[in-house]
Amino acid sequence: MPFSKFVVALTMIATLANMTGAFAAIGDPEELAPEQQSERVMIILRGIAGHYDGKDWPRGALYEEPALEYAKRLGYHGVVLDVAGWTGEHSEQVRSALKYIRSHGDVTAIYGFSGGGYNARVIWEHLSEAERDRVQTIIVVGSPGVDESDFDGKPQVFIQPDPPEGHMAGPKALLESLGAQPF
Repeated sequence: MPFSKFVVALTMIATLANMTGAFAAIGDPEELAPEQQSERVMIILRGIAGHYDGKDWPRGALYEEPALEYAKRLGYHGVVLDVAGWTGEHSEQVRSALKYIRSHGDVTAIYGFSGGGYNARVIWEHLSEAERDRVQTIIVVGSPGVDESDFDGKPQVFIQPDPPEGHMAGPKALLESLGAQPF
């Protein structure tokens, strides 16, 4: 039947046109127009899964509220990556964070707590020059041995050691360091 072949051909053309438009719209994250980047995002990396501070952390250690509030107070929308902070170049957190950063052109800050702080250093090493230019702020909390020099002299790097209250209190202590007024 010629009519059904015509309909199939039109359907295939429409499908190909939609797919081409979708791939063109994806592009590289750095190519997003400013009006498409509605807000700055701080990706927040959890620590290693385990039992800390009398609590089980199967998805990775992090008191989320202070970390999210810290991001908000600095003018970012905080996004907690829901992956435990097992460390290393091939860890799930590093792979997930790189994928997220590359697919979301609005990520301009990285916050790493504990194992996530070690992974922030690994992530930084794997970012392209354009991605590094986009990421303006790095925050590392409770990751001994990580320092500013690990981020190629990035001007807005803040490293916070564990506070006297203990390792898990790091995000809260960092938030409290801002005082009562927004930063």
